[in-house]
Amino acid sequence: MNRWIFSVVLVGLASLTQAASRSESLDGWLQGELLPYVRQQLTTLPRFKNESLRFVVMLDDSPKSEGSELAIRLRDTLRDAASALPGVRVVWQADLPGVGLVAGQSELDCTRHEADYLIGIELHELPAGEAEVTVRALDIAERAWVSGFSKRWQGPVTDRQRRQLNHIVDDPTFRGERNAPWNDSETDLMAAHLAYELGCSLLKQTAGQYVVAALNTNGSEDQTTTLVELVSNNLSGTSALKFSADSDNLNAVIEGKAHRIDGDLFQYWVTISPAESNGELATLSADAYVRIPDKYQAAMLVPEAALQMPSSAATVLTSFSVVRLQNQQQCLADHSIFAGGTNNRPGFGGVDCYALEVQTKDDAVVFFLNHQLSYGMVRLADNNCTNRTQARVARRNENLRYPLPLDSLQSGSWSVAPDWSVSPNADTYYVVASSDSKAARALSRHMERLPKRCSASVRPGLEGDDLRAWLSELEAIISHWSSVIDWRSIAVKDVF
Repeated sequence: MNRWIFSVVLVGLASLTQAASRSESLDGWLQGELLPYVRQQLTTLPRFKNESLRFVVMLDDSPKSEGSELAIRLRDTLRDAASALPGVRVVWQADLPGVGLVAGQSELDCTRHEADYLIGIELHELPAGEAEVTVRALDIAERAWVSGFSKRWQGPVTDRQRRQLNHIVDDPTFRGERNAPWNDSETDLMAAHLAYELGCSLLKQTAGQYVVAALNTNGSEDQTTTLVELVSNNLSGTSALKFSADSDNLNAVIEGKAHRIDGDLFQYWVTISPAESNGELATLSADAYVRIPDKYQAAMLVPEAALQMPSSAATVLTSFSVVRLQNQQQCLADHSIFAGGTNNRPGFGGVDCYALEVQTKDDAVVFFLNHQLSYGMVRLADNNCTNRTQARVARRNENLRYPLPLDSLQSGSWSVAPDWSVSPNADTYYVVASSDSKAARALSRHMERLPKRCSASVRPGLEGDDLRAWLSELEAIISHWSSVIDWRSIAVKDVF
């Protein structure tokens, strides 16, 4: 009986202890227990003296470049508190300001991103509206958890914390990696990151100092030029790189280039190359991933009167765009390749009518092509579907419109396409124009080799090696008649 009573007492005490633990809120535990514990550990344990720390979100004992909004908030709170402690060194990370300069000096501290310990926060959602938080320290050199450095909490979370727990976001401290790329509004931060990486590579080499030209864009800047200039500005006050306006002193060039990886994901490289390949200086580079979304613009609603378009330096074409027409019936008119079609599909009663619109500097023969996404390149033909190539005559400074299927665009959004492609990532339209009759006949013969599209439905077109060969011959024709042949291209989105 005594043993039974003792067991009941133990169970009761355990229940009370568990209830007390569960009654403590996450924020209360963070402020009242975790922060004081971490401060005490970092400032009193000898192993952390003069060592570098990095605070990360973990999953299955490994750092991750993404995590829940709640876990990242807890991590940031711990990191900020540790950064304020005397004698504690937190490594420079991508979301922290600055380029890694030594305090009070114009020099890079290339050890600021090298951590000796990881302070990891692992957060898991549990049943019944609860969560579990574990905080531990990992010795990177020994690849082992630090004995005695561990804190754990389990209990209920609020509705707001639950939403944050289920909201997975990129960890900004991993900015620039593939799984946590920069975005195109963070150019300054990305430039600081690249400057830091490139500057540290420059300081490690011993063959000599790199001297590059002082940038002078003369107002003609693009995104790549701007980023290279920002990187250079970050390095201009350090000894990592020297700039000179004297061309006789230059021994290297600094360049930037973005390579498309997938969709709007790019890998951006900043490279310093020696002017002479046989010199002692090596080529050095730094890279980061960035998302550069395509810039689409909405089609204009134009009146029936011809628009006065600004002049262009183009050889033949003045403009090429997508416009929204006033009347849907214009997309079904006799002159359209989609004549005879209807717009009685359920749910499409209010679909807008769009057209390709071109304007030429002189009278010209124009050909319209369509690279259908996943279906290949076709030439746009009349609705009678004759084998002969359909060309149109554009009169000087007059708008020529080529109606598109009523259901081909949901929004009419489009952007300038930079070049011809064997496999574009969007539906693309091309116009090729010639102001010379002989050149137009050469184009017409070449266009006849393309499969024709003469209805609203997509048709199998030229793809792969066949398209590559066709484009190569088109390039030769355009090069031969370069003074009288011009072309433009646009990409559209929301294509059925």
